[in-house]
Amino acid sequence: MSVLDWGRMARGSIMGFFKKIFGGGGGAKPQFEVVENRLCTDLTRYQVRVRKQGQEMYVEELFQAATKPKDLQFGRFFLLKGFFLLNENPFNPHFAPSLEEAIDWFKGRHLPKDGYPSIFWGKEVSFQCSICHKEATAPLFITKVEQLSVYTNVPMLMEIVGWRVIEVASDLMGPGMPCKILDMFKTKPIIKWFNPKSKFICLGCAHRLTGMGRQAELEDYVIF
Repeated sequence: MSVLDWGRMARGSIMGFFKKIFGGGGGAKPQFEVVENRLCTDLTRYQVRVRKQGQEMYVEELFQAATKPKDLQFGRFFLLKGFFLLNENPFNPHFAPSLEEAIDWFKGRHLPKDGYPSIFWGKEVSFQCSICHKEATAPLFITKVEQLSVYTNVPMLMEIVGWRVIEVASDLMGPGMPCKILDMFKTKPIIKWFNPKSKFICLGCAHRLTGMGRQAELEDYVIF
């Protein structure tokens, strides 16, 4: 089996996973959008770091050392902040070898055990009232997943395919982008919401402000 055939076989397992999580019927469809992207390392070099069996390397090094399809297997990979096509700022989730793993990692299930720290976003998002500090949670839905093919044509066609969640949504905030920030030397998962409102207020405090004639202030808040 050629390296190209192996890549095609890996992509062919996608529909099997869709049937697994959405049922075996022929009309089963995922509840999220899959965005397909391709990145040629011949044009944009040293922008992808691969983690494999406790080691980290550039994807070019992985390609150079590969002599059979098995050599292209990896644990995860991620994009660096590039000067060309890439701009991972803020940094997004790492790419998993399969769609199933990408969703599992995002929710905190079956995290990779490769000697590197892992973070996850979970199944819910929490909100806190800016006035009384009451907290509430809401389901977090995956709405968009990226499939990225990183490949080279020199000396022959080789590629690896990774998956990650790139968009989520909640009933309260609408869509947002999962990303990571460095807080006190620790990486933390956050959601960068597309909703410009960044303050929250519970329904009880909203009623109290309204009773005090300060309902105009509610325009700056998301009410839960």
